[in-house]
Amino acid sequence: MARELLLIAACVGLSAALTVAPRSSLSAGPRVYLTRELGKNVKLQALLEARGVPSVELPCIEFQSLPGADELPAKLTSGMYGWIIVTSPEAASVVLDAWTTCGRPALRVASVGAGTAKVLAAAGLPAEFVPSKATAKTLAAELPAPEAEGGAASVLYPASALAADTLVDGLTARGIATERLSTYTTTGATWDEDAHALAREAEVVSFGSPSAVRVWAERVGTTAVAACIGKTSADAATEAGFGRVVYPESPGVEAWADTVVGLSLW
Repeated sequence: MARELLLIAACVGLSAALTVAPRSSLSAGPRVYLTRELGKNVKLQALLEARGVPSVELPCIEFQSLPGADELPAKLTSGMYGWIIVTSPEAASVVLDAWTTCGRPALRVASVGAGTAKVLAAAGLPAEFVPSKATAKTLAAELPAPEAEGGAASVLYPASALAADTLVDGLTARGIATERLSTYTTTGATWDEDAHALAREAEVVSFGSPSAVRVWAERVGTTAVAACIGKTSADAATEAGFGRVVYPESPGVEAWADTVVGLSLW
């Protein structure tokens, strides 16, 4: 229900929902545009504000549920999977909804990073494994092989339909059977004329996903500095044609904020 309400709110036009950090305590310089889905930019905005960096929220993406989300509760109670892998906060929300629907069974969950693990733990489903670096490649390389007891020797990967195959390919190369289940997808957020006009003023844009990169590049172009949460989004920005792309070595919102500040524009 929460995701449906989020979509409705986003589709009525973003101009009323744009959030601008107050300038009273902020430095002069360009505002950083925050492009994650509506409501998911709060932490980065707060971290930037604490560092004196002005920002404005202009979501590029929104999420839509897919039929795989309806299949997920039965899969979580099937006993077929040694690991449930979660690679984003949105995927965590989908898994948590399904987990609650099917009675909160015991699950062995692996999270791609600390941010996603916090979402899971806050709802009572702590991750048993987090890799040394928050990337799908590292997760695939470091995930302990699932136990074969009771037939639970495979991995379930509920994910976005647009997610890359890096994780599945890496696990398969290790001989770990992995079932990918597309539970949601990402679409471009609805912008009105005010949002388009605001976007044209951007000098620095933050990106938390390749989907947001693509939407921005198609609608606005690639002249702004692209400040990305990690290498996956940075690679997408480089491929899209952004001339200057920065990202932290270790993905995470705090490191992301530090990377923005490191541009030395404020």
